[in-house]
Amino acid sequence: MGLIVDFIAGYLVAFVGFVAPGMLNVLAAKISITENKRAAMLFIFGTLTIVLIQAFTGVYFAKFLDSHPGVSNTLKQFGTVIFVLLTIAFLFKGFQVKKPKKEIEIKSKQNRYVYGLMMASFNMFAIPFFAISSLTLASKELFDFSLVSIIVFSIAAVLGTFTIFYSYAIFFKKIEDKADVLINNIYFILAAFTGFVAILSIYRMINS
Repeated sequence: MGLIVDFIAGYLVAFVGFVAPGMLNVLAAKISITENKRAAMLFIFGTLTIVLIQAFTGVYFAKFLDSHPGVSNTLKQFGTVIFVLLTIAFLFKGFQVKKPKKEIEIKSKQNRYVYGLMMASFNMFAIPFFAISSLTLASKELFDFSLVSIIVFSIAAVLGTFTIFYSYAIFFKKIEDKADVLINNIYFILAAFTGFVAILSIYRMINS
């Protein structure tokens, strides 16, 4: 059961982390629309290569932090603050009636796999996101930092990311006219999730 929980945790963490419209998933959708699905898949596989490295690095770094209780506890408290701020930010986004549509341009004409590698490498928040998420899960005894667990978590994170990016690439054109409604709902769902995690973290801190 332990590895199954690790897999589910990695999948859900990545799913939640990438489900909101962002640079990478919107680029995957745009490449699929303006070029073809093969180009979009190459781009996605490029991003997934980096996500695998980022997930493994983030969780392995969290393992080091977890072995140093003082640093780990400080980071967990910082993670709680981050979840609270994310909840507020998602609610604010969800309540916005008018949202400026930021057009993401595809400037590069290079190999789409390499382009995916390059663009995913710019996501500097991925490593700390996976680190804080795994520490939060570990604090609730839902994850341990054995090498097998880290590998399973990282692979599941890649699959969770793939689910989101593939869905954007395949279905975004069909729901493009309803994108605003979809985005609003996504932000409220994310706010509920991060708010729930923040409340659990605060409760655990108070009763620890």
